Amino acid sequence: MKKLTVFIGLIAFFGLSLINAQTRTVTGTVTSAEDGIGIPGVNVIVKGTTVGTATDLDGNYSIVVPEGQKVLTYDALGFETQEITI
Repeated sequence: MKKLTVFIGLIAFFGLSLINAQTRTVTGTVTSAEDGIGIPGVNVIVKGTTVGTATDLDGNYSIVVPEGQKVLTYDALGFETQEITI
């Protein structure tokens, strides 16, 4: 009986942990202001974390943003770094 109680307690604990660990996926395209063409290889990072990704050949990206985080940093060689609030 004691093992069953511990097992149910562990299931409840991990279930609540999953509920609290909410995230959201942000997708977008980084484009040039001059001609609107997508820019490949731009680093997209959730500010204050190590969560990041890079744009593909067309400038598209998708990133999972942890709960409570609201700013993405866009950084590429030869371009000014920008921070955008989501």
